[in-house]
Amino acid sequence: MTEPTATPAPRDPLDSAPPRPQNPVLAHPVTSAVIGVLVAAAILGTLIVPIYAHITPKLGDFPFFYWYQLIYMPAVAVVLWTAMLLQRRLRRPDDAGTADTAGDPVPGGAR
Repeated sequence: MTEPTATPAPRDPLDSAPPRPQNPVLAHPVTSAVIGVLVAAAILGTLIVPIYAHITPKLGDFPFFYWYQLIYMPAVAVVLWTAMLLQRRLRRPDDAGTADTAGDPVPGGAR
C-alpha cells in the first residue's frame, strides 16, 4: 500500500477557474470588516455611557438620555439589518438554498 503524497496533484492548465476559498469571510475581507464595524458601533453606542449620560439638553420634559435612546434603538435596528444583508452576501452560492430552512430538523425543510 502506498502513502498519499503531501504535494497536491498539478492542475490542468486549461482549467481557468482558480480554487475558491472555503471560508466566505476570507473571500470577502472588506465586507467582513464593514460588518464588524457596524456591529461594534451598535454595541459600543450603549456600552460607552458618558456619550449619553447627560440631563441637558432637554427636549420637552425628557432629558437627553431618554431621547438618545428613543433615536438610538431604531438606528441600531437599521444598522444591524444592514449588517445582516451584508452577511447574507458572504454565503457561498451552494449555501443559498439553506437560508430559509436553518434549524429545520428535516433536510430541505420538508415535514
